[in-house]
Amino acid sequence: MNKALLVALLIMLSACTESNDPKNLFDQGKYNEATKLWLPLAKMGDPVAQNYIGIIHYLGLGKDRNYKVAMQWFEKSAVSGYADAEYNLGVMHENGESVKKDYVTAYKWYYLAKEDGNTHAKNRMQAMAEEHKLFPNQMKHAVEQAKEHNLPHIH
Repeated sequence: MNKALLVALLIMLSACTESNDPKNLFDQGKYNEATKLWLPLAKMGDPVAQNYIGIIHYLGLGKDRNYKVAMQWFEKSAVSGYADAEYNLGVMHENGESVKKDYVTAYKWYYLAKEDGNTHAKNRMQAMAEEHKLFPNQMKHAVEQAKEHNLPHIH
């Protein structure tokens, strides 16, 4: 009987931690519950939480889409060098979402994301080159801008 009680307790503990994990809630489509847990963390400067709050606004998950608010959260996260937020800023600049379409700025953010470990950023940079969205000198300028960005995480 002790084994059955132990198993029941482990299942209950597992369920409790899942309900307190905003990533699990997000993955389950419980966006409002995830937001309630992430928002305080995001306001305290957690870059992962900031990025997810940005995603929720960007995609309109559990609320109306709001590119402007999404960009604000992505920018806060990107300042700390969070690669996924840098990538998301690149997408927004490339597509002209909440900002004027700007391929040089998009390429800069993709470069920063790549340097910080985002695996998709290099593909977007290559695609921009193959789609002739930028001339080689513009790509070079974007990389120079990224290096001058003077964030502590930049090489």
